[in-house]
Amino acid sequence: MGTEAKMCYTYGMLTSHHTRTALKYMTTVLGGLSLALVAYGFSFGPTYVDPAAMEGRLLPKHTTGQTKWITITAEEVASGTTIPADSNVIVHIPDDVKRITRRVLFGRSGDTIRYWGYCLPENYAEAKANTTRGFPGDLFLSEAEREYRRKKLANEQRRTFSVFKNITQDDLDQTQRKPASMVRHQLEIFEGGTSCYVMTEKAIPVGVDRDDDGLNSALERRHGSDDLIADTDGDGISDSLEVFRLFSFPTKRDSDGDGIIDGIEDSNRNGRFDVGETEVMVWDTDRDGLCDGLCKINKGKDLRGEDKNLNGVYEPDLNEYNPRTADSDGDGIQDDHEVYLCVVGGGDDC
Repeated sequence: MGTEAKMCYTYGMLTSHHTRTALKYMTTVLGGLSLALVAYGFSFGPTYVDPAAMEGRLLPKHTTGQTKWITITAEEVASGTTIPADSNVIVHIPDDVKRITRRVLFGRSGDTIRYWGYCLPENYAEAKANTTRGFPGDLFLSEAEREYRRKKLANEQRRTFSVFKNITQDDLDQTQRKPASMVRHQLEIFEGGTSCYVMTEKAIPVGVDRDDDGLNSALERRHGSDDLIADTDGDGISDSLEVFRLFSFPTKRDSDGDGIIDGIEDSNRNGRFDVGETEVMVWDTDRDGLCDGLCKINKGKDLRGEDKNLNGVYEPDLNEYNPRTADSDGDGIQDDHEVYLCVVGGGDDC
């Protein structure tokens, strides 16, 4: 067993003897296989790699033994953790995970961060025996990595296929498989009990999704939300929509502090600001100087706002103003000035 593979196994040592035994073989195989994949990829073309770019393969320093091997245990994945950048990382997915998408597993970081990796089948020996050519594994690339390779491919003349260079459009298409490939491509669904090798240019969150809200356990911990409740604050919007679309707070029912619950502002609860709605993260949607709901002003002495009963409905009969337009009654006087005139006139429901 090579030095790097031994390091990989050492990092993977767990407290449970049964678990150590179960993981020993897979960790060793992945450690050695990753080096074989790198060697295979380097055999197609120049071995020089620009240190400023990952280029979908290990950087030169990785072949010198200077980069550490890290094993992330199933327990760590279950609770949520971080995959560090520029490291050889082995990730063990908990056995009780039925299925999880690549995007959720890695915290939807692939849109902006380049990472790649591959997973081996649970019964590696059996799969290897049934594989006539190449490795019995599945390769995965982040969206950013695929886009980088597409651009790189467009600027290159060579079209000889390899794992790391000159991948064609069919290779990048997750619905296609290239029989001649050394590693099958593209893995999008991960199952429990799988062990995978990962390399990333920047740190990325990795975790499970117990509540099926699309937010993995690492991100739930980061945002303080409950990984067993899909809508932690009970505002009607799932935690993942709040984090990834609305950029609101999954632990606050009223993220912008305007008095209206997030799920009422985003009335169709699709995580977008649509016509007829008020903005979840803006306390004055129509920018007329009045709070969408009811907010304290004058150092907390008064309450002013537009949707006074906080139900998301414009009701002029209740002397409300429309938080979606700066001039609710269309008389040419902006709502905040109407309130000012009301206060000056001695009104009691301004």
